[in-house]
Amino acid sequence: MESQKLQYSRATSSEIILGSEIFKEIAARVHRSRTAKKCAIVTNDVVNRWYLQPLSAELRSRGVKADEIIIPDGEKFKTFETAFSIINRLCELEIDKDCPIISLGGGVVGDIAGFVASVYKRGIPFIQIPTSLLAMVDACVGGKNGLNLNSGKNLIGTFYQPMLTAIDVSVLKTLPLSQLSYGMAEAIKHGAIADSAYIRFILKNTEDIKSRQTGLMQRLIRRSIHIKKSIVQEDELDTGHRYQLNLGHTFGHALETAGSYIRLHHGEAVGLGMLMALRASATAGILEEDYTEILRQLFNDFNLPQKVPEELEKKEILNTITQDKKKSHEGYTFVLPVKLGKVILHKVAPEQIGAFISDALKNI
Repeated sequence: MESQKLQYSRATSSEIILGSEIFKEIAARVHRSRTAKKCAIVTNDVVNRWYLQPLSAELRSRGVKADEIIIPDGEKFKTFETAFSIINRLCELEIDKDCPIISLGGGVVGDIAGFVASVYKRGIPFIQIPTSLLAMVDACVGGKNGLNLNSGKNLIGTFYQPMLTAIDVSVLKTLPLSQLSYGMAEAIKHGAIADSAYIRFILKNTEDIKSRQTGLMQRLIRRSIHIKKSIVQEDELDTGHRYQLNLGHTFGHALETAGSYIRLHHGEAVGLGMLMALRASATAGILEEDYTEILRQLFNDFNLPQKVPEELEKKEILNTITQDKKKSHEGYTFVLPVKLGKVILHKVAPEQIGAFISDALKNI
């Protein structure tokens, strides 16, 4: 018997640009890139009404032909069926290996378009233009994309870095306040993980954030990107260190799935998941600083829920967590708070998971 070892290394990089009213710059960069002068823009039927035509016009002015693919809006459409419909459309449009896919939308559009870009013809260039605050501060950084199954959220996915992520803060002016709040749940999470001063910044500037003051929003997005970038660069493929970004997410994804991706938005579920993580950490004797009231004040300011909906049954939440993608033969990995700005990874044995979830749900 013979054995030979092949050793590979990933050498990928991704550029992020951040500014206001930068569609002209985006089109110029696409034109200058070493890609075909033809692309496919994937967006949804909400973003389409505001930004698809302005972006397409800028691309055409630079000699780049833009084919448009519009999908329904909503987490419930983040499925294989939607991805396959986009792939079939790419074939009809004769999108080649060197034609970029541009994602124009929030996290759902970015996840689906990124997944398609990673598998179509074994990978074609990918460009992201996030239009929701949640996507700007979190989803657009790190190269993760995914599709949902009935059993759970993001159970199918790949790591695929975009060649360019372009964040135009000016699009936030058309974002509903509810969507702004969902993004703030992720920004608050970043502060809870790594930067207590960031939490104080948010507390101090709540009203200006809600009024979407452009310079302030750019500062906020920049800080979240810096926090996430510093973590992702150490662990691109999510083998350990990157787990800490999942604060509130294992609980939150279970709540989303139990509510059929309709009852709770991702941002709402993450906020509730953070409260559950604080409760679980206190019960486990890990929590050194209980900042529950700070979170509740922020969630109140941004009109985010602070109680798990009564119709979401504990049994269904538990069943969903048993399908979590970070489960292993050793049990379940949860990110639990130690104090504001610090978290740890905590293992829960399979036989203890029921009691652990029950504790986390108390008074939440």
